[in-house]
Amino acid sequence: MQNEVTVRRLTADDLDVARTVRLAALQDSPTAFLSTYADTVKRTDQQWLDWLGAIAVYGAFLDGEPVGMAGGWRDPVNDPGVTELIAMWVSPQARGHRIAQRLADAIVGFAREAGDKAVHLEFIAGNDSAEAAYLRYGFAHIGPRKPDQRDRSMWLDL
Repeated sequence: MQNEVTVRRLTADDLDVARTVRLAALQDSPTAFLSTYADTVKRTDQQWLDWLGAIAVYGAFLDGEPVGMAGGWRDPVNDPGVTELIAMWVSPQARGHRIAQRLADAIVGFAREAGDKAVHLEFIAGNDSAEAAYLRYGFAHIGPRKPDQRDRSMWLDL
């Protein structure tokens, strides 16, 4: 068993990988994301390509098989200098290989390359494994950043 982990940014050529991993994430953890499987499965190829173009999507691969993903999204108008870490997920069979750390590394690298000062994320209260992974990485809890926020927020200064 090799257990070789690689993480790379997904491109239009990775459309099937992005779709497969995102749909697996929505089925495995339906309450962890704002999107639903029922809505997402209906996306056209063009909508998937638009999604890949709108955010920096990184895929994680364990021994060459896609097993996770995370996205980096920037809103330079409403939240300049901050990258949002979104859509983080690691498949159950791949957990325990520090893949979340490698995905976070990719998003932090994306943020630094963009010249951002921080990375922000939100997660569902009660997702203890995600919270522990983010705390291990160095994120700190902060209060809600918007009035209607349902999730918990964390922040990492760069």
